[in-house]
Amino acid sequence: MPIKELKLELTPRFHKVKLKARIDVLNKVLEGNWNTLFKGQGLEFAGYRQYTYGDDASKIDWSASLRAHEILVRELEEYRNFNVFFLLDVSNSMLFSSTGKLKAEYGAELVHSLAFALLNNGDAIGLGMFSDRLTTKIIPNLGKGVFYRMTRQLSDPNNYGGEYNLPKVIQYITSFLQDRSVIIIVSDFIGLPEGWHSYLNILAGRYDVIGIMIRDPRDYEIPKISGQFLIEDPYGTGKIYIDSNQYKKRFEAEVKKEEDLLRSSFEKSKLGFVSLRTNQEFHEPILKYFKKRMALMRG
Repeated sequence: MPIKELKLELTPRFHKVKLKARIDVLNKVLEGNWNTLFKGQGLEFAGYRQYTYGDDASKIDWSASLRAHEILVRELEEYRNFNVFFLLDVSNSMLFSSTGKLKAEYGAELVHSLAFALLNNGDAIGLGMFSDRLTTKIIPNLGKGVFYRMTRQLSDPNNYGGEYNLPKVIQYITSFLQDRSVIIIVSDFIGLPEGWHSYLNILAGRYDVIGIMIRDPRDYEIPKISGQFLIEDPYGTGKIYIDSNQYKKRFEAEVKKEEDLLRSSFEKSKLGFVSLRTNQEFHEPILKYFKKRMALMRG
């Protein structure tokens, strides 16, 4: 249940100076570097050509040469573009705010900004919005048309709300996403079932993945207000009265433990992980992550 009204007018916001500046910064770091950031970079078969003196003999395809009655060399070309699929959590826990901006709004703006930067980089972009199922599916494609479709879906309040089942959605997207895709999961990762991390290994075998965790400051700490409060599960499974002083330290310790486990689960699967808070601008932590990743790739 939303705490406040969704405000997802991304197109008007896109023209604001602050948002345009944010996208310009993302463009600069991604331009010319995106295809070096992921393990999908490499070579793929581009065709045959006739052997000429001085060619590397190891590149001769003898089977093809016998069929063609001439010596043929396999030509390879470097991967230059990617299919980038944004998987945005729109479940009930994302419809919360203590700062004036819902986690879902923050996530939609993040996806919108990154998608625009990647569009300029020449990559195919796509979108999945999910709760306990995939509620929106836009297959990665090139061109401004797919970006405008993504903007419409991100701006539609009817796409938001519901239960949460990331493992089920992961199983589904593997049925239609091509190998050598980059999946960017944007979620608060609240409500994960036991054993969920095994599904990360399914993704890690075929794709490059970045998990971007978005949380509200209230997800990390209980306010310094004495007294008893009624708290409710965002998915409607229960309510409980707590004493804020009694549970404050315990709650904060459990949240830290949970985030550490999330991060280690992604890192053990050799996947990226970024932690964001809705009371902070997202572009600086994202840029810091990409720059760190580039430095690691360069060795």
